[in-house]
Amino acid sequence: MSVTGRLIVIAALIVVSMAGGYFARRVGLLRERAATWIMTIVAVLGYPVVSFLSIWGTPLKPGDFWLTSQAVIHMGVMTLIGLGVGRFLTKDRGELGLFGIAAAIGNNGFTMGGFILYLLYGEAGLGLANIYFLLFGPAVVLMHYPIARRYSAERPGGTLAGLLLRSIFDWRSIGLPMTLASIWLSMAGVPRPAFIADWAVLDVLMFTLTPLAYFGIGLRLHAQYAVKMRRLIAGLAALRFVGGAAVGVGLFALTTAIAWDEPWGGLAMNVCLIESFVPMAVTVVAVANMFNLRPREASMLFVVNTVAYLLLVLPVVMWVFG
Repeated sequence: MSVTGRLIVIAALIVVSMAGGYFARRVGLLRERAATWIMTIVAVLGYPVVSFLSIWGTPLKPGDFWLTSQAVIHMGVMTLIGLGVGRFLTKDRGELGLFGIAAAIGNNGFTMGGFILYLLYGEAGLGLANIYFLLFGPAVVLMHYPIARRYSAERPGGTLAGLLLRSIFDWRSIGLPMTLASIWLSMAGVPRPAFIADWAVLDVLMFTLTPLAYFGIGLRLHAQYAVKMRRLIAGLAALRFVGGAAVGVGLFALTTAIAWDEPWGGLAMNVCLIESFVPMAVTVVAVANMFNLRPREASMLFVVNTVAYLLLVLPVVMWVFG
């Protein structure tokens, strides 16, 4: 399938799946709480398997961790900024936690950032995107699961360190050991079974998980939240599209000046920059559903932030970098 055809298919899947979830709730076919299980299946069982197979199939070397460290540090800095700025936008504890996570976790994978890099730079861009995205799963488990627990409606007690330990040993954190195992397999040179590529297993998984995730988002979508959340929506757009880019440029400049020479020329800089200001990720909605962290608001933030990116930001990206 051509790049254009793939883009059209993915866009159609997203729109139809989200609309399907929305109308399934409206006509009473499914209850809204079904979204919790759908998003948990996607985040806990689906995405870790895709990540495992993708990383295993990507030849890694020690120098590659220079690029993936940019993503992890970027997520950490944006988390702190999001929680700080969020205090001026909402007094609601759950909304504050959601905003901090949404500001930090971008849609870096093949459904947005990776696909844009593929459109711009072909397989070389997608390959670097996979490396940039390498530690996404562990970073979410170690940074954002504890925050989600701390700000959730259940408001569990304990210290942040205690919440971190609970997150590490939570069954929903299975992606953490799977990522570590896939990195070891790749760096040890263990060949991935040929049938994974021959049978297009990754394509099948992605074209199954993507509509499932967006169907779950549609189940939680309530149009009236757009007005109620206008301050958070505007604040998230500013942080993801302007603040994220500024942090990405700063981190890249700092690390290359102090610690490393840039090993991939200008393409690495473009990867870091483009990935730094993509819209919030589907993973945010999954985390919100799993930990009861304002899941309705999460769906609305995701939809509006993604649409704003596609209409206003992506044309600029394609013009500047294309």
